[in-house]
Amino acid sequence: MSKAHPFVLAVDVGTSALKIVLYSREGRSIAAAVERYGYLAPAPGQAEADPETWWDALMRAAAQLHESGFDLSSLSFIAVTGQMHTAVLLDEKVNVIAPTILWLDRRASAETAELQKTLGLPPYQLNSTYTLPRLLWLYRHLPEVIKKVRHILWPKDYLRYRLTGEIITDRTEAGGAALLNWETLDWAKDRLKLAGLSPSVLPPFGDPAEPGGTLTSKAAEQLNLPAGLPVLIGTGDVLALVTAAPPKPGRVTCSLGSSSMVFYPMTGEKDYSDPQGRIYEYPLLPYPLLGGVSSTTGASLKWAIQTMFDKNAVYETVINETLQTEPGSDGLVFLPFLSGERSPFWSDTLSGGFYGLRLSHTRSHMVRAVLEGVAFSLRYLLDIYRELGVPVDEIALAGGGIETPGWPQIFANICRMPVTIYAGQETVTHGLYAYACLADGESSFQEALSRTFLEPVQIAPDEQWGELYDKSYLQYSALTNFASQNLAEKC
Repeated sequence: MSKAHPFVLAVDVGTSALKIVLYSREGRSIAAAVERYGYLAPAPGQAEADPETWWDALMRAAAQLHESGFDLSSLSFIAVTGQMHTAVLLDEKVNVIAPTILWLDRRASAETAELQKTLGLPPYQLNSTYTLPRLLWLYRHLPEVIKKVRHILWPKDYLRYRLTGEIITDRTEAGGAALLNWETLDWAKDRLKLAGLSPSVLPPFGDPAEPGGTLTSKAAEQLNLPAGLPVLIGTGDVLALVTAAPPKPGRVTCSLGSSSMVFYPMTGEKDYSDPQGRIYEYPLLPYPLLGGVSSTTGASLKWAIQTMFDKNAVYETVINETLQTEPGSDGLVFLPFLSGERSPFWSDTLSGGFYGLRLSHTRSHMVRAVLEGVAFSLRYLLDIYRELGVPVDEIALAGGGIETPGWPQIFANICRMPVTIYAGQETVTHGLYAYACLADGESSFQEALSRTFLEPVQIAPDEQWGELYDKSYLQYSALTNFASQNLAEKC
């Protein structure tokens, strides 16, 4: 049993897994538990969840900690984060109304295009991963669902409701739902009328470090935790943008997961905003950021391994086999747009693929091309930063993707820039620890967060591959530009 005092239990409800992390008061991660689950795919391009799965996963994860001998009776806080855009619809008895449509569902592309014409919003405030287009789709295709809706929550808020009985959210969820007025930071209530809903279904806002209720006796019994424990409001998992590395001029952070968030901290510098809207400023976290989201980065690698290798293949073995191939994948180039693309193209119809396939190529060449293609997509965004005058000279890499052997080095080599790893695989829950410190009386989010960072690992680019990768990147850029400007519009 750890001697460290358990301070906060951080909960992260993701698309395919729920993780809980136990932090000490000093900011050290002292235990973690993960419970995985799947999701439903009722038709091509559709993805749905059962929120009860998340609650069951939370109970199992908490049981893991208890079984490992951790005493959670002296916890100070629970805090929650999770996947965004996925609306949990509740009826008058606060029961879930199916379907719960996941963020990666693409059924509402037509509704998205219509809403963009009607509302005139930039794509980072409204795209097909967001909540509002799906509400409009339900209004048109399943109106009986919309008629029952009395409350809308998002995954972390639904879990907090199950923990506390309180209905509340934060502004990051409103931003990810296309239901936030970005000028006033209030609900854009009038947009709900387009989906046949009353503004009364929207929850009140709270700040991330505020309690969103206390643990009920029922939930306490189910989780074997003390009743009355404060449960902080938290934010959506966009929080990972500020938890992967300390902010520093010149440092771009890439949180590499199924999708990747790439952002630059705007800490008192001049305005670098992009008039073309390819990347955007995000104002809803402790400091503003400039960047965007790539839709299928880690997801592309998972797809490649599952498709090209035996389903029982060991991940590490596949990657090690892949790394035996020469850099450059023998001329093979991969475009990682397997579910459209957000930044910088904002297209649901843009497709990925391989270019340059020959009879001599093996599956290992193809997987290596995926690893390199994702790194090329980051370099493409870095070029946009440079075009805007942003002084980028370092990449802070974080998220589950850094555990893939060799991938951080590939990023350094292709981007021809040092890669630094500060936070390891665990990033977003670090921010929940920092919010708990604010709730406990500390005055600085950044000072609390700094205690969670590991001794940085620094990876220098291997310049022997610089010329080869420059040539490959020119080909990647030409293919990407052609696909985004010509093919996507015709699909």
